[in-house]
Amino acid sequence: MNEKIKKITLEKKIVIGELILVVGILVYLFFSSTPTQIYPLQGMTITEPDFVFEIEDGEQVVISTNQNFDSEIVLTEGSDVTLAPGTYYWKVRSMIRESDVRIFTIQSQTGLNLNENKENYELENSGNVDLNVSKKDKGFTTSFTLNIGESENLEKDNSTYEGEQKWKKKLIYWIT
Repeated sequence: MNEKIKKITLEKKIVIGELILVVGILVYLFFSSTPTQIYPLQGMTITEPDFVFEIEDGEQVVISTNQNFDSEIVLTEGSDVTLAPGTYYWKVRSMIRESDVRIFTIQSQTGLNLNENKENYELENSGNVDLNVSKKDKGFTTSFTLNIGESENLEKDNSTYEGEQKWKKKLIYWIT
């Protein structure tokens, strides 16, 4: 009977030891697999239109315009998104954890290219914001909107074109 009690006590100790080992491994895996944000850096201002999020130990990049992530954008490997100029909060998610929240800013860029063709000119918005373009010709002013990546065919005349984003610099072209 005494040997039977010793055997049960030994089995309980083995089970408790195995349980402690399993819990230890799970705790280690939980804390060692924290997703990491590499790029963009905290507080960084990004000027190039195309950039790639760099992360470690994560499956998703979560982006929002506010710290509460009320309207989040979720990216997975191979996802592609165009973000408008502004300030963004981001974090990385793994299956069981999330990284800290970081912040970055995409700087607005105005760009207006004038390309000459045989019969006309092509005015192209090469920036990352929509432009209000004004055409001044012989005392008359007309205007139109040139969205990101769009272009407009123009006559070869003596007009002046001015593109601007509200609160940003003006870009002026004279066509003669």
